Amino acid sequence: MPEPTLVSRWFGERTPATLGDTKAEYAVLREGAALLDLSPVGKLRVTGDDRLTYLQGQLSQDVQPLARTGTGTYACLLKPTGQMLSDLMLFSLPDAIILLTPPTTCHLVRERLEQFIIMEEVEITDVTHDYHLFHLTGAVADRVLQAVALEARIALWHSTTIRWREHSLVLLCTDCRSERGYDLLVPEQIAGEVWQALQRAGGQPIGYQAWNVHRVEAGIPLFGLDMDDNTIPLEAGLGQRAISFTKGCYTGQEVIHRIYSRGHTNRSLVGLRLFEDRLPTWHAAIHVAQRSNAGWITSAVYSFALETGIALGYLRNEYIAPGTAVQVQHEEALLTAEVVSLPFVERCRA
Repeated sequence: MPEPTLVSRWFGERTPATLGDTKAEYAVLREGAALLDLSPVGKLRVTGDDRLTYLQGQLSQDVQPLARTGTGTYACLLKPTGQMLSDLMLFSLPDAIILLTPPTTCHLVRERLEQFIIMEEVEITDVTHDYHLFHLTGAVADRVLQAVALEARIALWHSTTIRWREHSLVLLCTDCRSERGYDLLVPEQIAGEVWQALQRAGGQPIGYQAWNVHRVEAGIPLFGLDMDDNTIPLEAGLGQRAISFTKGCYTGQEVIHRIYSRGHTNRSLVGLRLFEDRLPTWHAAIHVAQRSNAGWITSAVYSFALETGIALGYLRNEYIAPGTAVQVQHEEALLTAEVVSLPFVERCRA
C-alpha cells in the first residue's frame, strides 16, 4: 500500500504507518479493540465565565448544550467567506471547555479565537503537550475500558471524568474518527502506564494506514487531506454534523445560509469505486465524458472490505449521481471509476 504522506504528516512521528500487517490491523478495527495514539491532536482549554457565549458567536455549531457538563459536539471555525479554518470537537468539563483540533490548525484556532476577545471573560490555553490522546475503537472497546476500571457506559457525544490511580482522565465518546469509539485524554505523566494497561486489557495498537482505510470506507473527511481552508463545510457534507441553521450569528454564517437557502453548493464530496489496481495520487484530476477536470481526488485507499480501490474526491454537482462513470488521471494514464453513495462500508457499532 502506498505511503499516505499527508496522513503521516497529520499523525507526526508518534504513530507508525503499520506495525507490520495493515490488513490484520484493519481486522482489529472492525472486530476487536484497536488502540491508536492521537497525541499530536491539538488541545485547547477554554475557561472563564463567558466561555460558552463567546464560543457560540465564533463557531458554526450550537454550543449552548455544552452548558451541561459531560456533553460534546462537532463544529467548524470559519472565515467570513464561509470557508473553513478548521474543524474541531468540543466537550465540557465542570470548569472549562476542551477543544480538540487537527494538529496543524491548533495555533491558528487559538490565534483566531483570541483575536476577538475584548471585554469577555475568556482565557484560552494550549494544553497539547500536557496531555496524550488515545483513541480506542472496535467491537470490544467497551470491554477493554471496563477491564482497566475506565467506565465506558456513556452515550455518543458525551464525556465523563474518571479517577485512575489518583489522576483525572477524561473519556469522550465520538464517531468523528470513522467509527463510534472513545477518545481518552490522559495527563502526560501517566500516559505510558495507561497505554500499557489498555494493551494488557486487550487493546491492540495499530498504525495509521489501517485507520485511514477504515476512515475512507466510512466516508469521513479529514481536515488537511479532504478539507482545507478553501473548503466550505457544506461541500464536505458537514451540514448536519457541524452546522446549526437555527442559532444566532457567527463568522461565516451569512455565506452558509445563502448556500443553504439556494439548496446546494457547486461541488460535493463523493465516493468513487476504482476499477483498476492502481491508486490515484492526492489532487489527481477527475474527468467525465462531458467535461475534463470536473473535480479532484482527496483520499485513495485499497478497501479490505470491498477488495477494491476506493477514493474520496470533489465533483461538480452535475456529475455526483451514483453510477456516474468517471476517469481519474494517474500520471499519463486514465483510471476508470464510478460514483457511489457514502459510506462505502456501513460502520460497525461498538
